[in-house]
Amino acid sequence: MKKFLIVLLLIPFFSFSQRKKDRDTSAVILQPNRIEFEKKRDGSEFYVVPGDKKGILLVEETLEASRGGGGYEWRLHMIDTALQIKWSQTLIIPSGGALLGYEYFEGRFYLLYSKNQFRSEDLVVYQFTSASTDFVAYEITTVFPVDITHFESVGETLLIAGYANFRPVVITYNINDRIPRVVPGFYDNKNEILDLVVDEDSKLFTVIMSEKMRNKKYTVRVRTFTDRGDIIQDNLVNPGEKRSLLDAASTTFAGGLQYLAGTHSRKSLQYSQGFYLSKFINGQQQFNKYFPFADLNNFFGHLKPKREERIMNRIERKREKGKIKKFNYRLLVHKILERDGEYIMIAEAYYPRYNYSTAGSSFGAYGGYGYNPGAGRTNPYFLGYKYTHAVVLGFDPNCNIIWDQTFKIEDIQTFSLEENVVVSASGGKVILMYLEENEIRSKIVEGNDIVEGRTFNPVKLSFESDELKSKDPSVEGLKKWYDETLFAYGEQSIKNPEGITGKTQRKVFYINKIQYDLNRQPN
Repeated sequence: MKKFLIVLLLIPFFSFSQRKKDRDTSAVILQPNRIEFEKKRDGSEFYVVPGDKKGILLVEETLEASRGGGGYEWRLHMIDTALQIKWSQTLIIPSGGALLGYEYFEGRFYLLYSKNQFRSEDLVVYQFTSASTDFVAYEITTVFPVDITHFESVGETLLIAGYANFRPVVITYNINDRIPRVVPGFYDNKNEILDLVVDEDSKLFTVIMSEKMRNKKYTVRVRTFTDRGDIIQDNLVNPGEKRSLLDAASTTFAGGLQYLAGTHSRKSLQYSQGFYLSKFINGQQQFNKYFPFADLNNFFGHLKPKREERIMNRIERKREKGKIKKFNYRLLVHKILERDGEYIMIAEAYYPRYNYSTAGSSFGAYGGYGYNPGAGRTNPYFLGYKYTHAVVLGFDPNCNIIWDQTFKIEDIQTFSLEENVVVSASGGKVILMYLEENEIRSKIVEGNDIVEGRTFNPVKLSFESDELKSKDPSVEGLKKWYDETLFAYGEQSIKNPEGITGKTQRKVFYINKIQYDLNRQPN
């Protein structure tokens, strides 16, 4: 096995990366530790699996073939909360195998791989703990091919959800009896799986589905199961005759009480016109409440003041005539946070971007060899999803919105829809953060009040003499870890004229420990 270099850098005095311009930084955000892994090949990829206070499992997919052939080396590193390596080892994955998902539950880290690129029904799950390099492998056969979209674990059960022949399917796999079971009630329809939610305390899981109604409108069905796949509750939201529910997030199932939050529309299935909130008790829908975007206090707070003022004036003129000004947005809804009897909903606004290229000859409408009938036509080329702002709102047990805030998102564009903004609550305050272009961008709110406006904290490097030369914006992110701790990760090219690490230039994958203290005086 080839040796590989791990550069572990835990220096209490960090340097700031270069800034574009002088901007406010947050005093409540701290970066106490950092670890780096040398990136030797451009084709290698890293996956970060957070495990609460048990640490982080870092998985590196290399392009190095195993000694015996027939597979490739995957390097695993267990990192503790101080960002020190507890153990490392190499896992050999057969050629054609791919990482499909990863999960952590109650001290166990799970890695889900396909065994063969031509047989998606053959899977293997590796189970690790933070204590040692020992692992258990579970070979799973789903019998039929499944396009996997969700992988979770609850109790002693692994959950796999996806589509078989374009129909939804949910499979449970108990790690004790090692028998896969198809959860009944999903495969008979062509509905869409919106989310798979696990309640760690009660060992229950909830499947949220989009379902087409007889009037061709769409609604949401929420089914809750035990970890063995036995159904406990089946809730179908009644949106009325004129609305479609586009998505949903669910609270955990607690004593028969369950809340749903999402977006709705009257016509388009692509654009929402507002939020809805639903309450269920023992499977009975208590009510649905709808909130147009125009009814929120700060929905347009991410815009420049003059533009926001013009929009608010148009809303008020409509309201004076007894009408509601309609706005259409695409929103990606997060999971609901629960805090002292209050519920917090998060959504990110986005839009798809396209580049329209002219088909045909590069010489224009008439090519060098005569008329080109295809010239002048445009073909859309998908560039990715551009995010504009996050919306955060708090609602009470009766589904009344008691406050709302927005958080401007800049510079983020992804090819698949991803949650970018991390929202955490402590006391009465809420902090919103995301990572982009080597900066932790944040905002702190308390109800409808802004405690600290937008700030920009550069990701700290390891030495004062480090200089950030380049970074890959497609490989960086900010994730929750445990308590009031997060971690930032990404790829960087760094120059150090003093050669402190033995090199003047290095390309690394980094993890920075991020902590916030909302009791500190904000800037």
